[in-house]
Amino acid sequence: MDKDQNVVLKQMISEDGAYKSLYENHPDSIYIMDVQGRYVGANRSALEITGYTYEEMNKLADEAWSQESAVLRKHYLLQALQGESPRFEMDFIHKNGGIRRSIVTYVPIKADGEIVGIFGIAVDITDKVTSLEHLKELNNRHSLILNSVSEGIFGLDAGGRTIFMNPAAMDMLGTCPEQFSGIRSLMNLQHTRADGSHYAAMESPISRTMADGVPRSMEEEIFWRKDGTSFLVNYRVAPIMDQGRIEGAVVFFSDITNEREVLRAKESAERAALAKADFLAMMSHEIRTPMNGMIGMADLLLETELNEDQRSYAEILHSSSHNLLQILNDILDFSKIEAGKMSLQTEACDLRELVGGVIDLFTPKAQEKQLALRWWADTSVPESLTADPNRLRQILVNLVGNALKFTERGSITLSVKNISLPYSQSNLLEFSVRDTGIGIACSKQNLLFQSFSQLHPSINRKYGGTGLGLAICKQLVELMGGTIFVESEEGEGSTFRFLLPFQEGTECQEQAGP
Repeated sequence: MDKDQNVVLKQMISEDGAYKSLYENHPDSIYIMDVQGRYVGANRSALEITGYTYEEMNKLADEAWSQESAVLRKHYLLQALQGESPRFEMDFIHKNGGIRRSIVTYVPIKADGEIVGIFGIAVDITDKVTSLEHLKELNNRHSLILNSVSEGIFGLDAGGRTIFMNPAAMDMLGTCPEQFSGIRSLMNLQHTRADGSHYAAMESPISRTMADGVPRSMEEEIFWRKDGTSFLVNYRVAPIMDQGRIEGAVVFFSDITNEREVLRAKESAERAALAKADFLAMMSHEIRTPMNGMIGMADLLLETELNEDQRSYAEILHSSSHNLLQILNDILDFSKIEAGKMSLQTEACDLRELVGGVIDLFTPKAQEKQLALRWWADTSVPESLTADPNRLRQILVNLVGNALKFTERGSITLSVKNISLPYSQSNLLEFSVRDTGIGIACSKQNLLFQSFSQLHPSINRKYGGTGLGLAICKQLVELMGGTIFVESEEGEGSTFRFLLPFQEGTECQEQAGP
């Protein structure tokens, strides 16, 4: 019976010329199977798509299909043998080992009312499936990018309808996919300028880009949320082009409301600080004049005949006036620096004379505390250099005064070195103040050059001070183009160094102070 059926099947292909031409030249793969599922014929397309010859096709068994497809094939063969025409997808293993995906339709072949075989009609969709998978992968990547960026992004079609919106945009605009998809949202989104005036129809920057195709970047514009509230944005809009036609626009935006509020608060605080600093800087003369008068009167009072109590009171007045003047000087200098009104008055100065003068100023106090106070300068340090002697003296007085204040035993050394810079005509002067005082813990050293900073309340109570001295030193050193830093260990003393640039000058012999 099988042999007779095969004869019938082959006759169907060979006897009718028109039928045979259609069969052989059809672009889809067409093959004929007997009721056992064995191939007895295949057209040119089927041979090309599988890579097999006609003879090889006739000998194919289950190895031509994946395990899953082999099961599907048997299932749909049974349906076809029952008179049905099932349509399904299945994988076929190419002769070279590659997998081909096809959409297959089985059609029963009848002769004298009996099913004698099955037509298999297969449309190869491998390339289409590959393209769809690649497109799906690209879409997934694009979705990941859109979902991960903090900027709001949305797209509009040519009619102003929303076609996509990332989560950041939905969050900022207070909407969800069901509410925005396909809705004409542009007029609801942007209809007012930051100054409160309304845009005329089709005059918003987004509308204009959709009309003329010109990208635009806008700052401090207003977007409106679905609930009717507004917020400040910076945004960029670019046209969506297809073969030279404007098909819509994509908008990238950021909510700058908090950023703008912070900036305005910062600007307000800066204006207030500048006004305060300007006031204090302008009041410098007015504040110092009465203080100098008080100090002068205390000096005169101490030159008169006083009893023991009176002299003690006058000395307290004199000392307190000097201390108050120093505090005022620190505050006023710091305010001048903050206001940008501190300027350097440079002139030629004798460096050794300046350093020696600072040491002489503190020698009585050092002797009172039984501390060794000394200084030295390197032989290559010039006799004279151009600097602001008053500000340089102020830095050294602050550093030596601090060292003296926080040292109870041992010594304080002020040194000056010349540091040559390779491949440069300029040199650096390194000023160093080393003491054997209480030292500073590593965790506290970052506070030293901050304004009004105190290392510990107990230290402030014992030693006093405004917490401005080192901050002023840092500002002055940097104003001179230098840098300052500290090396210290708690209980082992401290070394403060600062480096200042200068042009190389006349060398002299090393000289030690008293």
